[in-house]
Amino acid sequence: MKSLKRFILVGAPASGKGTQSSFLSTTYDLKPLSTGALLRAEVAAGSPLGLEAKKYMDAAMFVPDEVVNGIVAQWLINNKESGCLLDGYPRTVAQAQTLDAELSKLGLAVDIVVYLNVSAELIEARMLRRKACPKCGETTRNGEELCPKCGAPMIVRTDDNPEAFAKRRKDYETLTLPVVDHYRAQGKVVQIDVTEEGEPEAVSARIAAAIEEYVKA
Repeated sequence: MKSLKRFILVGAPASGKGTQSSFLSTTYDLKPLSTGALLRAEVAAGSPLGLEAKKYMDAAMFVPDEVVNGIVAQWLINNKESGCLLDGYPRTVAQAQTLDAELSKLGLAVDIVVYLNVSAELIEARMLRRKACPKCGETTRNGEELCPKCGAPMIVRTDDNPEAFAKRRKDYETLTLPVVDHYRAQGKVVQIDVTEEGEPEAVSARIAAAIEEYVKA
């Protein structure tokens, strides 16, 4: 029976990753790894990697792989005894290869990749309904006018429009989907196909069932 401690969650923008990330972290006692949060923490700490990252962040540029990889590698060293969930990393096959190498140095490996395969039509429909609260950051998916948490007027996110969605989808398909193939070749992918809208809890239940089968295999 497989022991699962290091998870990767892959899914397109608006695929429901945020909700399922929370489910996985809570259910399997995982520390979520957010590269954005790590970068901000390194910048705040004034570390050499943080200072390097800040140059790119201040210029609204992508932080190079070598900087992101270095920060992730240090996080893995500091948390090697803990279960972890990588969401948003690795974004490319090159990052996945580096991740595998860094884990191997620690005598570890990625244990499972949960791939949310949500149809493009469903994601676009979700995107058109999604709104965000500018006050508390709550995101909803049913077109609410007022925030259910703080009551502030909801707004449409600036990146939630057909043109921006098309670019994000293309970037995801070109750069990130190959990561799934990388780990599928290692026999580590659990794929959850979602073609119709439903409650997030139903998707969570399907993920749990698929992971249970994966552990037994």
